[in-house]
Amino acid sequence: MERKDIDQRLTWDTSLIYKDDEEFYKEIEEVNDLVDQLKKYEGSITKDLESFKNFLKLDQKFSRKLEKAYVYAHLRGDEDTRVSKYQEMNQVAENTAVAAQQALSFINPELLASDQDLIKEYLKDPDIAYLDHYFEDKLRYKDHTLDRKSEEIIASFGKLTNNPQNTYMIFSNADMTFPSVEKDGKEIEITDANFVSLQEDKDRDFRREVYEKYYSVYRQYSNTLASTLDGEYTANNVEAKLRNYSSARQMSLFRNNLPEEIYDNLLEVIHDNVDIHRDYTSLRKKFLGVDKLGFHDIYMPLVKNYDRKIDFDEAKEIVLEAIKPLGEEYVKVAKEGFESRWFDVMPNKGKRSGAYSSGSYDTQPYILLNHNDSIDNLFTIIHELGHSMHSHYTRTNQPYEYGSYSIFLAEIASTTNELLLLDYMLKNSKSKEETAYLLNYFVNQFKSTVFRQSMFAEFEHKVNKLVENKEPIPAARLHEIYKELNEDLFGEDIEVDEYISAEWARIPHFYMFYYVFQYATGFMSAVALSQKILHGSDEDRKAYIDYLKAGESEYPLEVLKKAGVDMTNKDAMNQAMQVARKALKDLTDAIM
Repeated sequence: MERKDIDQRLTWDTSLIYKDDEEFYKEIEEVNDLVDQLKKYEGSITKDLESFKNFLKLDQKFSRKLEKAYVYAHLRGDEDTRVSKYQEMNQVAENTAVAAQQALSFINPELLASDQDLIKEYLKDPDIAYLDHYFEDKLRYKDHTLDRKSEEIIASFGKLTNNPQNTYMIFSNADMTFPSVEKDGKEIEITDANFVSLQEDKDRDFRREVYEKYYSVYRQYSNTLASTLDGEYTANNVEAKLRNYSSARQMSLFRNNLPEEIYDNLLEVIHDNVDIHRDYTSLRKKFLGVDKLGFHDIYMPLVKNYDRKIDFDEAKEIVLEAIKPLGEEYVKVAKEGFESRWFDVMPNKGKRSGAYSSGSYDTQPYILLNHNDSIDNLFTIIHELGHSMHSHYTRTNQPYEYGSYSIFLAEIASTTNELLLLDYMLKNSKSKEETAYLLNYFVNQFKSTVFRQSMFAEFEHKVNKLVENKEPIPAARLHEIYKELNEDLFGEDIEVDEYISAEWARIPHFYMFYYVFQYATGFMSAVALSQKILHGSDEDRKAYIDYLKAGESEYPLEVLKKAGVDMTNKDAMNQAMQVARKALKDLTDAIM
């Protein structure tokens, strides 16, 4: 389907950002002009109160305009990736951001080298007093920020340090090709996009063939990909050392003011509760009736003959019912989102695949979908709506400087929404098959998001420790580490073979450096919060809405703690494990 043929109400409205593309380029011109104005403050940011206030006002204006322009360019580009002018606009936005970063690299070193008592005195002014936490957060970096010349040098190496990730993405998405398999007389090319669906085929021999051919390609190129991974980890370790961090992990977690004990606590809880994942593996083996489970069996549905179709209009009504425990105001805002074209719903030729929530402080939320009427897509809708509602509440309740939220908190609201939907769907299930499907959906999500992402986190940490100790990480060593982690996680009921041992090579998140653990902590936080929303008091629900409003006005751990979840201890993590344990028991009872 071409985009022009889609009902307009099912497309997002980018004219609310700029009425036409020319406005985008005018905005870029203004951004570049603001960069030139900001450069004039070099050496005099804190000269006097008025200079300081004018600089802050100008800096905010620059950031808001750049973010708005970037959002517009990437939304239009994702509507149809075949349109070259929008890909060019993306490049213009990215190049503008990079040039601005280099031109303004003096700002942080200058602020951190300034008289901090003077800045605190300035912050008593009523116009900027709200920025006290903002500057407190900046000052944390004082011991890790270098002089201007050194910062310029590090900034100039930005493209080089991004090369491992960029090389991996280009190689894996554009250059790497997979063989074909024959099915019903037709040749089917294996791709990243269709691999999982092919692994759901009922023919076990066919699944094994797909699996082995797919991972053989990653194994074939594993030496090259071990080298790119080494480059990624080495770059982060070099920067950590230059910036006086005790480790690269500390540097990564420092951004969100997180103690390293959270990472270690997560891995300990996973190992303490690994029986849940092993029991799910055993259930799958028993359900499929095989002597030895293979990794080509792990995507096979455990619920047969269930294929409920839910179009977007019905999905909207279900979502609005499911989120009612969050209160009338939350439902009202969500309904307005559906009616004011937050969503770009249908797939069209050239449209980016997948789903996401986007937007900036000065735009409404924008949600990309590729809806196909499946129940999985229903969960995608409410997941992305959770992100957008979080953004809406933050932006409408916080000044610009606090109008976002950290990566550590980013997946919590979206997953909480999913869990509210799961509860609603289970209570209104239309059949035993649907109940079993929903239970399996949750257990599988828990397995994939908590256990699997934590295994990734452990792999990442083990590999980084080798790099930190200046030890080589050849592909054979990475295969060995990954195999051992899979053996521990899955237990004895599955064959951990040479193919799955190369899976590390297909995981792009390993190029996001100590990122993946936050999927697991976010999911477990969402489990705890959803239980409070569904079974707690009105105060619990109010605390959750306050959490959505908080943005970056406090550090992430404090924001989450006020909502009722303390991630510095293991209680919330263990509570989530008990919820998963019960769901697995209910699933076992439903299908066996």
